Amino acid sequence: MKKLRPKQKKNILFWLAVTDLVLILILSTTLAFFTGYDEVSNRFEAKNMNIDLYELNYSMLSEKQKSTLVPNRILPKDPRIQNTDQTDVFVFLKVTVPVYYSTTSDDDGNIIGSKHRQEIFLIKTEETKDQNTTGFNTQKNESDINYWTELYEYEEGTDYQGDFRTYVFGYNVYLKQYELSETLFDYVELKNIKQFEITSGDILDVRVEAYGIQADYLEGIEKDNGTEKAVMSQQQLSEIYSYVMESEESSSDRESGE
Repeated sequence: MKKLRPKQKKNILFWLAVTDLVLILILSTTLAFFTGYDEVSNRFEAKNMNIDLYELNYSMLSEKQKSTLVPNRILPKDPRIQNTDQTDVFVFLKVTVPVYYSTTSDDDGNIIGSKHRQEIFLIKTEETKDQNTTGFNTQKNESDINYWTELYEYEEGTDYQGDFRTYVFGYNVYLKQYELSETLFDYVELKNIKQFEITSGDILDVRVEAYGIQADYLEGIEKDNGTEKAVMSQQQLSEIYSYVMESEESSSDRESGE
């Protein structure tokens, strides 16, 4: 896949969000269960540029509701990004869900299937709220021009052999100042895991990381189509995200002195 490069003599500015790390350039949202919760740290700033990561419905829950989750019951969690800077920006969200070797059951305690490695949360949208499946707010119909696109090649743990499974999504159009993306999803549901298959005291969280990069001066990417925003294809979003990841790795190397 072609590596994106900034056009010469232009600085590419990028944003990133890393949960639970105290570093410069941080924006995070973590939903933790059983041992309390981590509040959302919503503001990201660098050189007078910033994006916000919102979970409006989740933020309206009480502390007790945030720290207590009953299996097979749905809890609001609705991440979306707002661009609060003058710079146009492409945005991305990465979701990390814990995986356990476990057995699930229904509300009456009846075992569902056999014990296997699986995500212990279901991620749901308004449309999939009543379904026993994970779903995201991707394109609903051909006329829909504001949606999230899944970037499969950057996802990890898809074979469920590790402790986590990640999902990566790019927003198909850039955000102007003060514009909000659609929510990536709207609810989470903890599966009814058989007793003792999860160690008491384990912190179970659905981790959300937000990334962004300025939309101008990306070689090979035209952000507008005439007077309208250009809708990015999956390939274009993958190329943009690859540059974000490359920039993040370079920044990490500088921090470590390598």
